[in-house]
Order: sequence, then structure tokens, then C-alpha cells
Amino acid sequence: MKEIKRKKLPSALVQVLGASVAASVIATTAHAQQAQRVEKIEVTGSNIKRVDQETVAPVEIITREQIERTGQATVAEVLRNIPANTGGSYGENFANSFASGSAGISLRGLGQKTTLVLLNGRRTAGYGFAQNLQDSFVDLNSIPTSAVERIEILKDGASAIYGSDAIAGVVNIILRKDYKGVEISGQTGYYEGKHDYRFNATAGWGDLARDRWSAFATFDYYKRDQVLLSDTDFGASRDYRQLAGGRNFRSLTAGGTWRQLNANGTLSNNFRAITDCAAVGGTVLTGPQAVEQGLLAATSAQAAAGNTFCSKDVNSQLSALPKTERTGLISRFTKEFSANATGYVELGLSRVENYQVFTPPVWVTTALQPTAAGLRPFAYTANFAPGAAGNPFSTNARFAGNLQNFGTRDQNTVSDTLRVLAGLTYTVRSWDFDSAVGYSRNEISQDNFNRATKTGISNAFGISSAPQPPVPLVTSSTLNLDRPTQTPDSVRDAIRADVKRDATSELKFIDTKASTELWKMAGGPVGLAIGGEFRNEKLSDRPDTFAQTGEVLGQGITATEGKRDNYAVYAEMSLPITRSLEASIAGRYDHYSDYGNSTTPKAGIKFKASDSLLLRANWGKGFRAPTLPEISPSVATFFVQVNDPVTGASNVQISGVFAGNPSLEAEKSTSTTAGLIFEPSPNFSVGLNYYRIDWKNIVASPSFQSIVDEGDPARVIRDPVTNGIVTVFSNYINVNQTLTEGYDLEARYRMNMGAGRLTARANVSYVDKFEENGTNVVGTNGGTNTIPRVRSQLALDWDSGPLAATAAANYIRHYRQDLLVGSFFTVQDPRFQNQVYPDQVPSYVTYDIFAKYQLTKNLSISGSIVNFTNQLPPVDVGFSSTFNYDFSMYDPRGRQFRLGVTWKM
Repeated sequence: MKEIKRKKLPSALVQVLGASVAASVIATTAHAQQAQRVEKIEVTGSNIKRVDQETVAPVEIITREQIERTGQATVAEVLRNIPANTGGSYGENFANSFASGSAGISLRGLGQKTTLVLLNGRRTAGYGFAQNLQDSFVDLNSIPTSAVERIEILKDGASAIYGSDAIAGVVNIILRKDYKGVEISGQTGYYEGKHDYRFNATAGWGDLARDRWSAFATFDYYKRDQVLLSDTDFGASRDYRQLAGGRNFRSLTAGGTWRQLNANGTLSNNFRAITDCAAVGGTVLTGPQAVEQGLLAATSAQAAAGNTFCSKDVNSQLSALPKTERTGLISRFTKEFSANATGYVELGLSRVENYQVFTPPVWVTTALQPTAAGLRPFAYTANFAPGAAGNPFSTNARFAGNLQNFGTRDQNTVSDTLRVLAGLTYTVRSWDFDSAVGYSRNEISQDNFNRATKTGISNAFGISSAPQPPVPLVTSSTLNLDRPTQTPDSVRDAIRADVKRDATSELKFIDTKASTELWKMAGGPVGLAIGGEFRNEKLSDRPDTFAQTGEVLGQGITATEGKRDNYAVYAEMSLPITRSLEASIAGRYDHYSDYGNSTTPKAGIKFKASDSLLLRANWGKGFRAPTLPEISPSVATFFVQVNDPVTGASNVQISGVFAGNPSLEAEKSTSTTAGLIFEPSPNFSVGLNYYRIDWKNIVASPSFQSIVDEGDPARVIRDPVTNGIVTVFSNYINVNQTLTEGYDLEARYRMNMGAGRLTARANVSYVDKFEENGTNVVGTNGGTNTIPRVRSQLALDWDSGPLAATAAANYIRHYRQDLLVGSFFTVQDPRFQNQVYPDQVPSYVTYDIFAKYQLTKNLSISGSIVNFTNQLPPVDVGFSSTFNYDFSMYDPRGRQFRLGVTWKM
């Protein structure tokens, strides 16, 4: 491979990205006298190998050292904290997720499906469960942290280079490829009375230059205790009145409470807590006590002194973070066949197991009932005669609350990922080739425990499995709701069921790409890269047959069976017009067997205005192929409420059905970036970048209410007797549009002092506009995702001999509370009767400290404190009324301590 001398400016520009790795990313030759001569490399965002790491597109590099200095235990946690991750990145703390146990990333706040995640520049199979019913993504938890060499984040659309999904950008996780010797390290973390543990071992054999072969393997093991919401300082109690925007969210009736009916069958304001309230972990509150605790307004008729409620704090039944155990192995074998041909084989295996809990089954809940008119909700609301199920009133009554003696609804998810890759790099004349064939698979097995069943409830209370109204009257039952601790296990077991859900996601591919240098221009040789690839994707999401028949109370169903082929050809050219001016053009053609074709061009320019100033700009088209849940035979059935304009009924509970649409088109985008890098000295650099993404033809579903209002009888299914709505069918269509623009600032200053070296790093993202269908939601939680205007990181690194230390600050700016009405407090604690809900969710700042000391040549120790001021997440009930904070951005844990030791041989 040709070698050329490295220029001064590109070496300095690497510092702007906070890389600190010019020597590790650009391999030097073996001889000291050739220290200024380097091999060409491939940088994320371009297929053309080059000596200059600074391309026309903005790329942020997070090195292995920087990952360690964050003090975070996993890759997912590191990426969720970067400023460009504006909102909509779901992790494990989304406990009731459609894709539980996983973690993704959402650059620019556009959602996980718009950020392409690569491993060593190539795709891998997505997670088997779609997030939010339709979004496919790569699970970051399946990537062993110890196997990561660096992470390159392309903050620009890149469909012309990589194809679908790269609308918001690309996260390219570069895995370690070789190592000589043995490295063993262990780490333990402590927070909220819980622990996590991490162990990894890395070994490498052979020397490619000497032996013409090398082998490398790294093993990574991670285990973390389950953290309940009640374990955290944030969620120790559901009484959040001491926090801005908080109130007492303790459930007034979750433990079990009876409500008397009037003679005419209407609900009265007489309440009585169940007899076994304390035995199921509840607290009996009188009406005045409920007022004092902010659970009722003093003027409420329910606040009468004679009323009692079985209140319960359900935070002890909610996983803030699931119990997890992860095992990962990454290995690579490289063999040099000749001076012009080298083969390589990569194998990756991982298992991620998560266990989490959720509140017990709810009595007043809904199942799907098959009828001649279609699946319809069957609400288990019943009137209990005196004495039936323990009704303490002398008249009919109703019961509200969770079936506490059933225990929590638990979920265990096991995700196995396999990745196999074989490739060959070779040179033919002046062309450098890289060809590979690969297979990856993600297989998920999920067990859902302790679900209440329709048949079990029907049998226990003698309720007919028929749509209501009328509300049935229960005169006798085998389940005692008032004294649940006296209910025999056999009765509960006849009602409970365990339900499975399985999924498999597969990706097969073969690709080849080649780069060369053509004629010379005034600034140097013209670079050309061409390539082609073929991919086959499959996705199978298989719900339990038991759930498909509507037997599981309060649970919808999702199912997908889809597959498709994709082939693509692409080309890219770099044109060094002069020594100061370089242009780049690229184009790609993709054909998908389901939706059709996409052609995506891209153009960019880089201008070296002086030795210290670089200007660059990019323009490009992008696309996202519909995900397999969106375009394949798929169905998602759940419960939704609508107003019926025909019958005049309000808040009618119906079954809503999403179905895949084979007529979908690809989503399209136009992205523009422009920026500068200013480096007046080797010790100081600053970069400013502007971005704009116009995303159209977005796949979404029209609201069920709009379908009802249109009244299409083929989509709005009505009961032939009552004419009430039973089911509404919807499918995905290309309907939405999003426009966002903003700025990224990256700066770096290094100062050599007598006792060591101080380095300051700053990374700031500012969102100026975020319009969804013409409505600007930037700085609010009122859009599809929460979009704070500013996220930033500031870090100070200190290096002195064997000591390396970092202090960092992470900032998320306040945002407007648009999801709650201004009268939020008016029916709650009387102390807040005249106070409207705060119009802002407060800003959030955390501080981290890391230190590492090299005790000997082979042994080092490290320690870190993440969030050492124990900053709690801001209360945001609009985002989640269950967890009371935005779990797409914040960590519910407070202060975290970690200690580690590393031994090298």
C-alpha cells in the first residue's frame, strides 16, 4: 500500500474531535526514521482510504481511553450521555417497553430507527423486538464494552455511503482487532445499596508482520443487581412534593378498596379499604388523611371522615433497572497469504439476560374478546352483591385495585446474538479491495410471569365471557377480594398463567468494495471508491397462542413475519482541486424486494483557508426503508379510547389494530452541514458545525379517532346489534414530516505544566428548530420525543506520570412542560390549590470524577464517582405517570461508585 507523508494540519485537526488518538488510529511504520510516514485509513463517512483523517463530514471520535474516563460501565451508558443524543433513546430503565432489556441511540432526537449502528463499518442484525411497535434498531447491550477500540459518530446523513437508516447519522463501533499478550481486569460498582460487577480478559497471539498471522479474543462478563424504583433516592417514595413539579403520586386504591353503589346502580362516594390492607403491604387512609397527603382535595366528596382507602406505594413493585447478566466474546483471526492478500475471520457471541418486575395484575382491566364482529375489549368490571368476594357493604359495590396477593408481573428476557464474518483484503494492480461474507442473528426468548387470565377470572366470579354492558352482578366467588391472604393457592393458580414471546432477527450479507487513486490534480491524486453488497433480512416476532386468543388480561399482542432482499451499488470520489480545496461526491443505488428503489447522492467540500482554519460543507439525500414490522405481514392489537360520533358515546374503549402496509414507500431526507475548525496552535482547537435535516414521508399511523370520524365501514367495525364500535383497523402510511436544525460546538485546550498536562474538552449541541408537521416542539416534551435545546459535556483531564484523572460535567437544559394541563395541582394537595403546574422541567447537571494510577508496569487501579453530587432526575409526569421522569434521557440512580483493577502481561 502506498505511503505518503502526513501533513501538519490534519494531525492537529484530530484534536478538535477530542480523539487524542492520532498515534493509535493512524498506524506508524516499524522504523523510527519513518515516524512521519503512515498508512492510509478508512474513516467513518467515507469509503476512500486516506492519510488525512479529517474528511468533509463531521465525525466525533470517542476513544477507548475516553470511554474508561467516563466511569460508565457499558457502551450504552456512554453513548446515551453524548450531547448529540438529544432525546428518544430508550434503555433498560424503560421497564414496560415493547423491546424490554435493550438499549438504543437516537441522534438528533429523531428516534432510534434513524441512527445507523455499525460494527467495524458493517451492519449487524437488529434486536428481535421492535421498539414502539415499529422501530428496528441494534441493541447496544449486546456489544461487550471491553471489545471496543473506539466509537466514531458521524453527525451527518450518510445514505449515499451506507444506505438505509443513516438519516440522523451513523454510530460506527470499532472493535479491537489485535493484541499481544494477556490483559485481565475486574470492576465493581456500588449505588443505591446495589452492586454491579464486571470482568474481562483479553489475549492475543502471533505477529502479523513476523509470523504472518495473528489471533485475538476478548471475553466480557457483566452482572448487575436489580434496582427497584423504591431503592433509589429519587423513587424512595411516590410522594414527590419536595421536588419541583412533583406531587404525591401514591395510589389511593392500589391495595384494594371497595366503593358502594347507590340504589339506582350509580357509584356513590362511600369507600372502604379491604380488611387485609396491611397484610398486602398497603396503608389504610381516612378521607382527611388522604387530603393531608395530597391525594384528595379538601372539597372532594370522597374526603369524608368515614371513608377509608387502602393506599399503596407501588414503587417497590417497579424495576428502575432490571437485574441483568451479560456474557460476550469477540475474536478475530488474521492470516497474511501474500504481500497483497490478507484474510480475516471474526466471531462474536453474546447473551444478555434481564429480569424485571411490574405491578400486580389490576382487577378492573381489559381482555380481547373474539366476536363475530372481530376482537373487542372485554372489561372485567363487575358489581358485587353483599358478601360476594368479601363485599363489606350491605348493598352492591365495586372493587378497585391490584390483585396484590398474586405478586408482581415479572418478565425474564434472554437475548442471544451471533455474528460471523469472513473476509479478504487484497490488492490488484492499483486497487485495494475488501470483500466479505457474513451472518448475524439475534434470538430472543421472553417469559412473562404471573398474568391474570380471562377464563380464570370468569370462572372465579361467574362472569360470562361476553361483551358488556350490562355490568354483571357477582353473587358468589371463589376469590375473596376483601381477605386475599385467605385465598387458597389453588384458586390463584387457576387464574394465573405464564406467557411466552419469542423473536428472531437475521441478517445475511455479501459485499465487496475497492478504492484506488486515479489521475493527479493540483492538490494530489483523485481518490475513487466503488462497491456493491447484497443483504437478506428476516424478522419473526411470535406471541404466545394463549395471548393471541385474548386470554391475557391487560395485554395486547404483536406479531411479525417478514423477510426481504436488498442489493446496492455505490461510488465515491475525492477531488483535491488544489492543495487547499478538496471536493467529494458520492452516489448509491439501493433496490429492496418489498418497497422498490432509492437513489441517494451526496456532495461535500473542504477548504483550508489557512494553516489554522478549515471550512467544510456537505449536502446529501437520505432514505430509510420501512422496517419489517411496518411493511411485512404484521399485526399489533391493543386497547384505545375513542369518541363515537354515531352513538354519541365518549371515551369508548375499543381494540385498535395496527397492520403492516405492503404499499409503503421509503422515508426521505435532505441533510446539510456546514462548519469550520480553527486551530491557532497545536494546543488549542475549536470546531463549529451547523446541521439541518429535512425528513419527509415518515411512516406513522393516523389516529384512531380520525379513522372513526371518517367512518369507513371497512376500518371501523361495529356490533351488529348495538351499533357500538368494536374494533378500528389502522395501518402504517407515509404521512409525517420533521425538520430540525442546530449547532455543534467542540473545543479542546491543552496546557503543559511542570507537574503534568491539563486538557480541557467541551462538547455542546444546540437545537435551534425541531418542527413536527409544522409545529416547533424544540425545548419541550410535547413532541414525539423530548427535545431540550442544549446538551453539553465539559471535561478536564489531568495526566502526570502514572496518574490519569478526569473531572466532567454533564448538562441538560430545562424544557417546557407541554404534556400536562395547567390545572394539574388543583384537585390535589390543598397547599397547591392556587398553584398551576410548573411550566418547565428543570435543568439537570451531574458531575463525574475518574482517576487511574499505574502502580507497576503491569498493574493499575482505577476509581470513579458518577454523579457525585447525587443529582436526582427532574420530575416529568407528562412523559411518564408511572416512573415520573423522562427515562429516555435520565438515569434513576443517584451517586455511583466504581473501583477497578487491571493486570497486563
